Amino acid sequence: MIDAHIHCFPPEISDNITQWADTNNESHWLKLVAPDNKTSLQDWASKEAMLEAMDKANISQSILLGWYWENKATCLKHNELMKQWMDFAPNRLFAFASIYPNEDPIAQLELARSMGFKGVGELHPIIQNYEANKAHWHTMAEWCEANNWPINFHVTEGLNRAYPNFIPTPFHIYLDIATVFPNLRIILSHWGGGIPFFEQNPKLKDRLKNVYYDTAASPLLYDINIFKNVISMIGSEKILFGSDYPLKVYPKKQANADMETFIKDIQMNAGLSETEFEQIFEKNINHLLSLQS
Repeated sequence: MIDAHIHCFPPEISDNITQWADTNNESHWLKLVAPDNKTSLQDWASKEAMLEAMDKANISQSILLGWYWENKATCLKHNELMKQWMDFAPNRLFAFASIYPNEDPIAQLELARSMGFKGVGELHPIIQNYEANKAHWHTMAEWCEANNWPINFHVTEGLNRAYPNFIPTPFHIYLDIATVFPNLRIILSHWGGGIPFFEQNPKLKDRLKNVYYDTAASPLLYDINIFKNVISMIGSEKILFGSDYPLKVYPKKQANADMETFIKDIQMNAGLSETEFEQIFEKNINHLLSLQS
């Protein structure tokens, strides 16, 4: 089994989250992981703890995703960290790069490729100012399309219960990118915020043909029936398992984040066939990564 959506942060961040965010000018991230007067859902993990969590869940490999940082410098620092983790467990950890598309994206992409990254993301088109810097984003997307690099985008559902510092992500931005770059492999996190429904529109279905959806943070957003419901709309070949580890996706059950609880819930309650399970947990992400030159 492969987990296509996990995150790593320097373990020392948890000792003083506010100081780290202030030093790096990352106010949005701070509001997400340390909301005022609320218990944070964010947990932390060392390299060793992550591999232990993978072992307990029978996850053979995981993809570390970058973050939608507000500054290029933070993206570069995060990539250095993920590179260290990949080097620590080269057969088990892969990574998508943190990219700040608004400043010389090609140089960032080429550097990331030289470091062994295999894609881009997560990106947040609102936090990272897509509309004001569309030309740079399209330059990045063109490079990724030519090199068969998937891009993972953060997506929120507009009607969802707003969490601290909730920022909507309009559908038209993803549709714009998918239309301009029809061969770009796009992964929309968190089930695409309901976008699978719009694939039922024949005028949109072809434009979304290379769009995939991951299951990250699913228990916080939907009940377990989301698996069969989305499969009935778009098929299991467009869904990728992602746990969003080390996020606590069962906050009432988990003192600390783990991958195992979510996977057991899927195995016991999602009603997946063996074929659907294999596609979601292994075959689909392997197909995306095997396309790379």
